[in-house]
Amino acid sequence: MVAGNMLVTFRPNEKGHAEDEMRARLKDVNVHVESVEETNVEGVFEVLILGDPKKVVRDLRFLCIDAPELFLHTHHWVPIERWVDPYIDEMVRAAKEYEKEIKDGERWMLHLHKRHIGKHSADLIEKLTAPINRGKVDLEKPEKILVVEILGDRAGMSLVRSDELLDVGKIREQRELEMI
Repeated sequence: MVAGNMLVTFRPNEKGHAEDEMRARLKDVNVHVESVEETNVEGVFEVLILGDPKKVVRDLRFLCIDAPELFLHTHHWVPIERWVDPYIDEMVRAAKEYEKEIKDGERWMLHLHKRHIGKHSADLIEKLTAPINRGKVDLEKPEKILVVEILGDRAGMSLVRSDELLDVGKIREQRELEMI
């Protein structure tokens, strides 16, 4: 299997609908899907697309803001730049490399999802953020987000801007608040 450059989450009992929706939304933003694989974690597709996955997720985010009803079966769309073994030293090495892309004074945060791994989140967060000595941690309005998605025997990582992640639930909440 070729490593994917995007993860898409869904409810496991809606896998067929989620895959159809994912393919349709990617077609809506003129993106060709090379492959879709189920991961070793229920409810997560690993997708290989042509093009820049950060730009694609940004485009999908704008589509979701305009028409959230098009996203009924998919929940999170996450670009992945690299895959590493889920060992602390491997992930810390990758995090340290991403430090170069965070400017002094820039606000950033860690986005960690771990699945099928027994390590405690607090320990992982501390170890993954410790080597980053640039910018300022901001959990409310970060400019950059270090994404770490652990799927059992491997971890997908990327450094994205806040508009390069799509959380369909958050978009819906924001829209509801705007209507009040």
